[in-house]
Amino acid sequence: MNKGCLIVFVGIDGSGKTTQAKILLRGLGEEGIKATYVWCRWEPFLLRPLIKRWKNKNAGKSDSGSVAVRNKKQKLLDRPVFRWLWLSSFFIDYGLQIFLKVRVKLLMRRLVISDRIFYDSIIDQAVNLGNRSDWLLNSMDSFWMRMFFPQPQLVIYVDCPEDIAFSRKDDAPDVEYLIDRRKQYLKLAEKYGWMKVDGTMQVEKLAARIKDEIMERVGL
Repeated sequence: MNKGCLIVFVGIDGSGKTTQAKILLRGLGEEGIKATYVWCRWEPFLLRPLIKRWKNKNAGKSDSGSVAVRNKKQKLLDRPVFRWLWLSSFFIDYGLQIFLKVRVKLLMRRLVISDRIFYDSIIDQAVNLGNRSDWLLNSMDSFWMRMFFPQPQLVIYVDCPEDIAFSRKDDAPDVEYLIDRRKQYLKLAEKYGWMKVDGTMQVEKLAARIKDEIMERVGL
């Protein structure tokens, strides 16, 4: 391989993207194609103390559920200074993580299969921004976004109805949490022409389809 190649799986929690990413890794290995699997959900480092303090402050309050939590986050992010500090810290924090997990491997000319990438974390941030979500999502076309994050050769969006995904995942807060995010994934999948697959298909059949598409599109 003359240069690194990044293949990304995205989708809501419970859609099956982790399962498919790992099956693809094994399948490529059986073809003699070396690849590296990475899990790239944002794990707060710089912002960890602030997030921990916020969670402790809101723990045990009467209103619960993702809608109530989202509304509280949106109120905080309505403050311009706080919003700027939060998003700046997020991009620096996550950008460094992506550099170490992904970009270094691409510089070493590896094939990287990434379970989640910056799209997923930016969608999380966009949901928290409420009415300003489109501004953040549109910023993905900016020069600075491309500087922070490597551009994948192929994005595979594993789509799945929220109720089915929720039944598979025991750590999702509620169905509304998944509904908020699936809306954004569908928007981005259409805008950027992602490879969209049905996460309700039988696992092996879906894996075979994904592998065939990748072999053709990426030229492996």
